[in-house]
Amino acid sequence: MTTPLKNIMILGATGSVGSPILTALLAEPAFAVTILTRASSSATFPQGIPVTSVSDAFTVSELTEAFRGQDAVVSAINTTAVTQDDLAFRIIDAALAAGVKRLIPSEFGTNNLDPRATELVPVYALKGKMLRYLIQKAESSNGALTYTSISCGSWLDWALSPTASGNFLGIDVKGRKATIYDSGCSRFSVTTSSNTGLAVARILQSPEKTANKQIFLSDFVTTPREIVKALERQTGEKFEIEERASGPEIKAQKERFEKGVFEATYPLLAISFVGDVDVGYDFEREQKVWNGELGLPRRTLDEVVRGAVEVASVVE
Repeated sequence: MTTPLKNIMILGATGSVGSPILTALLAEPAFAVTILTRASSSATFPQGIPVTSVSDAFTVSELTEAFRGQDAVVSAINTTAVTQDDLAFRIIDAALAAGVKRLIPSEFGTNNLDPRATELVPVYALKGKMLRYLIQKAESSNGALTYTSISCGSWLDWALSPTASGNFLGIDVKGRKATIYDSGCSRFSVTTSSNTGLAVARILQSPEKTANKQIFLSDFVTTPREIVKALERQTGEKFEIEERASGPEIKAQKERFEKGVFEATYPLLAISFVGDVDVGYDFEREQKVWNGELGLPRRTLDEVVRGAVEVASVVE
């Protein structure tokens, strides 16, 4: 691909991952960014940024029309929306029909093609099905449509924020307590929200190098116990620890999901990081990590934890 990717459309621009992506895209002068939103959305966006609205049905025909003239589409729609009602597949079909050159699907977690992950967490299986469909469509397009799949592990800055994630990993920074599953030594890659957003911008700036690839990001690898120790260093206080086994929780949440309770996927997602379950999250050991090639700034556990303590200190 020799043509630069200039016109970029983002879906889910105000979400947990969409917001830092939007910030990074707007910081790149070469990009002409457009936001796609639902007609019923009450979200507000930066002034001067074009906004296109479609109905809440997100039909293929509406999406196709919205995508026309866009070189790249970045989907940062949240997990619940993108994995239900075949929305992820409609986005792919519309991108192909509209002549979009690059699609970045809404993944931003694990390797959704890894059976270890898809067997544990149903939403990973749904996203894996979507990614395989995208790969097939890109291959059959003879280069007209390309993709970049991004796996970034945990957004630990988000996960430690009580307001943003509700203490997603079971670590309550403000309350100085944590739930530790199993050994507490499960290793997983962490990429900060800001570096995730910057990675998207850098990927779109290097279309040839990043075409039709799974991109793995990792600012650092850590464990639940290392996170708690870092928090104790920063706060000067001991955290109250509740030890739990992940097995019963996994069984209970899978049963809930099978009964149609989609929200059960979120405890399973959390346990996939912090429980003694191998879903291939140690990207630095198992995958090629792209942080260096993309020129991402170095981030450390202590830096992220320091920020989390500051955020928690102002939460009512």
